[in-house]
Amino acid sequence: MTSSLRGARGVLRRCAGIVLTLATIVSLLTPAAAISATAPPIVSVDISGNVHVPTATIMNVIAAKPGQPYDPKVVQADLQRIFALGYFADQAAPLVRQRPNGIAITYRVIENPVITKIVFQGNTHVPADTLLALMDTSVGQVLNTNTMRQDFLKINSYYDRIGYAGQLPSHVTNLDINGQTGAVTLDIKEGLTITAVKIGGDPVLPPNLILPALNVKPGVEYSDALRDKDYQVLQALYQDKYNLILGGFEGGIDATTVDPKAGTAAVTYDIYVARVGLVQVTGNTKTKDQVIRRQLGLQPGMIVTKAGVQRDLERLNNTQFFSKVDVNPKPCPDEMEKKDPGCVVLDWVVAEQKTAQASIGAGYSGGITGQGLYGTIGYSDNNLHGTGNGASFQFERGSRSYVTQASVSIPYVGNTAKSQRYSFGGSIFANGNTYFYPVYTTAIGNAAADPSQPIPVTLLPSSNASLLSGVVATSTAKTAGISLQVGRRMTQSVQAQVGVSVENVTNSTTVPAPFFFSTSQPNIIVGPTPGPLSNLTGNTGSFGIQATSIANINTGQPYRLNSVSLSVSTIPAESLDDIFNPRRGQTVSFSETISNPSIGSNFSFTQSILDAAKFLPILKDSTLALHGQARGSTGAIPPSALFTFSDQNLRGYNSVYYGTDTLLGQIELRKPLTADRKFGVALFVDEGAWRVRGAAPLLDPFTNRIIGYPGNWAYLGDVGFGLRFDVPQLGLHTIRIDFAKGSNGNHTSFGIGQSF
Repeated sequence: MTSSLRGARGVLRRCAGIVLTLATIVSLLTPAAAISATAPPIVSVDISGNVHVPTATIMNVIAAKPGQPYDPKVVQADLQRIFALGYFADQAAPLVRQRPNGIAITYRVIENPVITKIVFQGNTHVPADTLLALMDTSVGQVLNTNTMRQDFLKINSYYDRIGYAGQLPSHVTNLDINGQTGAVTLDIKEGLTITAVKIGGDPVLPPNLILPALNVKPGVEYSDALRDKDYQVLQALYQDKYNLILGGFEGGIDATTVDPKAGTAAVTYDIYVARVGLVQVTGNTKTKDQVIRRQLGLQPGMIVTKAGVQRDLERLNNTQFFSKVDVNPKPCPDEMEKKDPGCVVLDWVVAEQKTAQASIGAGYSGGITGQGLYGTIGYSDNNLHGTGNGASFQFERGSRSYVTQASVSIPYVGNTAKSQRYSFGGSIFANGNTYFYPVYTTAIGNAAADPSQPIPVTLLPSSNASLLSGVVATSTAKTAGISLQVGRRMTQSVQAQVGVSVENVTNSTTVPAPFFFSTSQPNIIVGPTPGPLSNLTGNTGSFGIQATSIANINTGQPYRLNSVSLSVSTIPAESLDDIFNPRRGQTVSFSETISNPSIGSNFSFTQSILDAAKFLPILKDSTLALHGQARGSTGAIPPSALFTFSDQNLRGYNSVYYGTDTLLGQIELRKPLTADRKFGVALFVDEGAWRVRGAAPLLDPFTNRIIGYPGNWAYLGDVGFGLRFDVPQLGLHTIRIDFAKGSNGNHTSFGIGQSF
């Protein structure tokens, strides 16, 4: 016999019908004597029809006992209690028979089949083994409807726990029992079948970019587990692919679309991109809030992006005001979140560091090329009183040099958005140096004949001039003036700047008696030989040079050098991820300097500089750095304004090279050797070119090659490797030690900061 019970509720409804039927039969068959006031006693109670269910199990629920007065109401109640055991598919009417001493009662039952197999249909996400493990009903048992009903509840509860809650009245939609074979089949409906997926909220991304990535799709059964997976999918989609941050997400069955009969519904996902609700700053005790806030690009109402958060983090680090910067995104207050479910609070937590440095020192350098006794004192602070402004002064005095300089910088003028586009800087300076240079003469023979006669000398070496041993020319150079710069941010990362400089420059070179300069004193510059503080013996020394492109000011008279400069450049703190050790970004600058009698200058020249660098992250943690520079000029330039190359540019050479026009190209591969990037190595190649326009022939003593013809270029290159390390305890970033090979041999150079 096959019985189809539609779900747990169907089973219970049928049971109730059977009980009512049996109760009616009992009332019809009960003898009139059983309900008389003098009811006969019950002499026996028996059970028939049970094969697998123990008689004792049934007897335990029967209230009619031998010796008790027969009561048909008790028998009727016993029938209900027997059926309530759950083991029986049906009951025949009890046999109530008259015996000599009373009434004999026989309850007749029809057992449910013994279960031989349990089969599930419709379960696609939960395996049958899992469902079987939830059930107390098992193969080999007599089917018990009570146990089965509890099993239905357990199965429903499990589906609710794994994300199918609230969709269906029961996930067991049908129960089939084969009375002949004992096979039990349960039809499972895990969830509502999705008919459509709707995107709402403030997703920013269009649905055609979101829907293909989701797990919920038309034709798929919905579950909260799928929804939770989609939340993870959306987070990755927004952050990794589109550089956005998911702020809020709500999803589920749209109750208005549920079709219980078809078992279908639509799903709605409300997606909210993260937007800044509040910006908080904590941890700062010296630096003013507004100084920090003006560095932050993400402001209330703006969409939060992963790159935007990283960029703000880099901006704050680049100020050099803080030893550590962190950002903690937090949920907005409830009243704000109700209006904007994607609202987040960006809490910037900073740890300040010392920004002021004071220095004092003294030393002595002897010999003909030494500096003598000198002392130095200095002070600088790039976050003066927590305002973000900078100030510094330096004073150094020695027997052969002095430096006096005071400067101030205001990166943001004013407190309004408009005024903060402007910056200001200025400095006052007075510097001087005394150098000693070798001299040459062609009259040494005449001097021997008549020692009282003055001896003409020159600073220009030539093939017929002799180097005078023990005789040097004393050259002094002085400059004093003031410079001012006003900048304006054109965009977030590009600024334009106008500068004005007013200074006096004085150069003078003298020789001791009886020597004198036979012609006007030529300008002193360092040629491709050791500098003026190097050993003066042998075929080394500095050159005097005469060229139409160099203004001869070596007269001892002061000259006014006024200039105006215009420049456009990227702002390193904005265009680089790290201003000290960049891994990505670029810098570009172009400047034009003009000096002309129309602005009160004694000179007429222009200087143009184009400089660009690019930084590319490669090989997981390394950086490929590229640098190019071109500098050019017109007119007659004072020697102090000539362009120079030193071992900070051409690292394979220990000389200083001067030019009116220069070219420089550098490639450097930088690899950190520690996780904190405070120690690393670098491989590099440098290539430089320079010329002095209109220069007289000039001999390079290293190569015996004539250079400096008008329009001729000289070229030098090198290749090498270097060490890079930071010393945070001293406030030093990237100390460089470079070992390079140039055309003249090997050279080791030292520097602070990256080469570019």
